Amino acid sequence: MSPLLANIYLHELDVYMESNYLHYSKSERSMRRRKGKGNFLYGRYADDFVVLCNGTKAEAQAMKEELGRVLSTMGLTLSEEKTKLTHITEGFQFLGYRIERSIGTKGEMVLKVLIPRSAIKRFLHKVREITAPNTTSESANAKIIAVNRLTRGWCQYYSCTSSTSQIFNKLNHEVFWEMAHWLGKKYKLKIPAVMRKYRKANTLRYKSSTLVMPDEIKTRKRLVRAWHNPYTEKEMVGREKERIKRESLLSYNSLWLGNEDRPGEMDLREEALLKHGPICAKCKGTFHPSEVYGDHIIARKRFKDPTEADRIENIQILCHDCHRAKTKIDLKVLSRMR
Repeated sequence: MSPLLANIYLHELDVYMESNYLHYSKSERSMRRRKGKGNFLYGRYADDFVVLCNGTKAEAQAMKEELGRVLSTMGLTLSEEKTKLTHITEGFQFLGYRIERSIGTKGEMVLKVLIPRSAIKRFLHKVREITAPNTTSESANAKIIAVNRLTRGWCQYYSCTSSTSQIFNKLNHEVFWEMAHWLGKKYKLKIPAVMRKYRKANTLRYKSSTLVMPDEIKTRKRLVRAWHNPYTEKEMVGREKERIKRESLLSYNSLWLGNEDRPGEMDLREEALLKHGPICAKCKGTFHPSEVYGDHIIARKRFKDPTEADRIENIQILCHDCHRAKTKIDLKVLSRMR
């Protein structure tokens, strides 16, 4: 609800900036510069917005005060703590990116969109949280999948930044060794043994799961063009409005850490698939591996020792319909036993 409410409330701010500062043509902007006036650019995502000014510091300060007055008419106030006035050479952070102007490879001042150090630290912290020593009871497949989801999401989000390849290469070392040490702790192996058993080229592989390395994610060039707000832009003559592709943002809070309701369940299912194939034990149908379940032949709750229930001899492969039907029967039998 928060982004939706922000869009409703701040739509008036979008309209204000569009009608007062963003409607000038390229020639009109040049004319304003020759007269000593600055031009403004404005971008907003939910309740985060940034205003760029190529004029004087006094003009930028006046714009900050003007925005405060506009927001006050809407019952809102600018946060003095978060609202900063800064020069582009000092840089600023917006939507998880660091934007600054500095010397480029050719010795000229260029605009750079960078990955903040805080974002790199947060990524590494999340990798270490997934591969924490106290999680070795979980499936190796589950942990590799969890790290892969984090790596893909994070690297794709930052794939269009400056010096991306250098940072991704450095992160390879961290991701690789965190997972290698986790496998060593889980299976009580020393690192040389982990390398012999699980290393494949420059990554790690456990049965059907392969660890995705950050440098595998392709980098992209920044899209240097002006996007107009589709809700405030006037109708364009001669061609249709361009559609803006919405970004899928990475959420650390909702990220799966590879934890299982029943620790080791994914590895057990993987082992049963290797033994029986994706063939349902009841209807004998052949399915895609993602469409079948690992099922206990004798219900787990009927064992005093759960480890006995998890023996591979007690695991069968069932399709969705057969698994659902057997679960209903197992629940009825267990309710009668109680």
